[in-house]
Amino acid sequence: MDILEAFPVLKRATLLKKDVKRIYIGAYGFEQRSLGWCRSQKSMLSPLSKAILFQYVHPKGKNMVEPLRRNLRALGAKNLSEIQFDYDAPHMIESRLEKAFLKLSAEEIILDTSAMAKVLILAALCKLKHFKGTLRIVYSEALDYCPNRKQYETLKGKLAATARFPSRGCDDIVRLRCLSSIRMQGQPLSLVAFTSFNEKLVSHMLGHMSPHRLLLINGRPPRRDYKWRELATQDIHRKYWLEYANDNPLDGFGRLTRSTSTLDYRETVAAIEKIYKDHGLLERIVCAATGSKMQTVALYFSKVLHPDMQIEYPTPDSYFVKGMSTGVRMVHELVIPNYSQFLNGLQNAADDSSLQTKKPV
Repeated sequence: MDILEAFPVLKRATLLKKDVKRIYIGAYGFEQRSLGWCRSQKSMLSPLSKAILFQYVHPKGKNMVEPLRRNLRALGAKNLSEIQFDYDAPHMIESRLEKAFLKLSAEEIILDTSAMAKVLILAALCKLKHFKGTLRIVYSEALDYCPNRKQYETLKGKLAATARFPSRGCDDIVRLRCLSSIRMQGQPLSLVAFTSFNEKLVSHMLGHMSPHRLLLINGRPPRRDYKWRELATQDIHRKYWLEYANDNPLDGFGRLTRSTSTLDYRETVAAIEKIYKDHGLLERIVCAATGSKMQTVALYFSKVLHPDMQIEYPTPDSYFVKGMSTGVRMVHELVIPNYSQFLNGLQNAADDSSLQTKKPV
């Protein structure tokens, strides 16, 4: 069986009832979509029993704390607890999550990634690995994203003007124990990174390591009106795919052949599987979490499939909060019954695949 067949399809989020004990895990955010899932549910059905919220010690914008609390309480979550996350001490999040998740009593967990930093998505997915209930990974897609095409064309190539892009610069690189690997130390290093509107994230990664190769995964928005963004993010990273041209081929239309949907996470899993098959046997692979939220979810599942891969998170220096995104177009969910069993199945499938690969001819 193709290992990708094990991954469920991302679908429109469903309306939930208070038929099971359900916990919400999310974060305070400054975008309207941070309230997307809560507002998509009907308070009369009271689908929640408890909520755990990430609170940023140094928020990048004015987070909608009270609106989220009100919405969660209206959905039945009278018990609200908070976990602080500090970018200046990111390593503390692992022990805090382990303590908070140690005695989770629920049949279902809603993991709302919409306002969560990518490193929190990765850490939460990892620390929930023993959860035997159903995990619903929720993502609220915005109606409009910054920059729009006119803004991009106007600011294109102007370094100072890129302050209007979603994020700029790079503050630091976050490395967590649960995302690291000590395997294949000393081997040639391959860096996998996703394109975005902030090329400094890739630049910072390259400045902290000397990779044997750089493998870029370009983001492909599923919406027709955002097709231009695929070429835009590719162009922003032009100097990198030119420098590492052998590992970043173009198709007949001048587009990077290695591109995946920013929404359908399974495409990203497939792309990383191909990279690992081509280079993972003899090279150490480090992945930079610089893509979309759902590409980040895929990154964690790829880590489960290949524990010898390492994931690192270069944090943006700042965000252009005013125009980050507006509205909510659709709320998506990825439903995984018996999450721990699902992860064990991935590991077993990966072990079987590895044995077949190494079997002598």
